[in-house]
Amino acid sequence: MNRRRPRNIPSRPLVLIVEDHDDTRELYIQSLVSLGFEAIGAADCQQACLRAWESHPDIVVTELVLPGGDGWQLIQDLKREARTRDIPVVLLTGYAAPSLRERAQREGCAAFFAKPCLLDELAAELRHVLDRTAVHERVSTSV
Repeated sequence: MNRRRPRNIPSRPLVLIVEDHDDTRELYIQSLVSLGFEAIGAADCQQACLRAWESHPDIVVTELVLPGGDGWQLIQDLKREARTRDIPVVLLTGYAAPSLRERAQREGCAAFFAKPCLLDELAAELRHVLDRTAVHERVSTSV
């Protein structure tokens, strides 16, 4: 299977959290699980690409600063591969400069959050992105 197939978003979407700080990554994973998601983590770009390839998450949430590369490289790597290019990516970072928001949009990010953010707001936006993406995929494949 070389290409990710469009599908209906499950009631408990799988989120890949890419964050190098173990405590922060675990906080996001546990919080999203309690808010109705399934979640897995990755600590760096290489691990994130491998996890995305193996587990086919419904959405990826990544920090910008990562060991072994950065969030921009991860986004480009995911968008380059047929199997992962349709997975929406949300950038969650401690850097909130307007230029970063603009670049995130240019790079194809589905959303941008500055840390700290309220976890229920993050969960609501993830569901919104997934709903919007599912509608887009259904329209694209029916044409």
